[in-house]
Amino acid sequence: MRVRATLLAALAYFVMPVDVIPDIVAAFGFTDDATVLMAALGLVSSHMKPRHRKAARQALGLPAKDED
Repeated sequence: MRVRATLLAALAYFVMPVDVIPDIVAAFGFTDDATVLMAALGLVSSHMKPRHRKAARQALGLPAKDED
């Protein structure tokens, strides 16, 4: 449930017209966006299990990854 909430919050942050640091600010405008994106990706990837990765590869039509 926490992962879903984080993904929804990250999505809402990206579509909201209000930004913590406006994107027009040179060199710093997208740092808050990148931080939100990296936090969401980090949380999702830490909760992914091998079965999720296998299902994703199958859904994308990619060959099965060799397990070592």
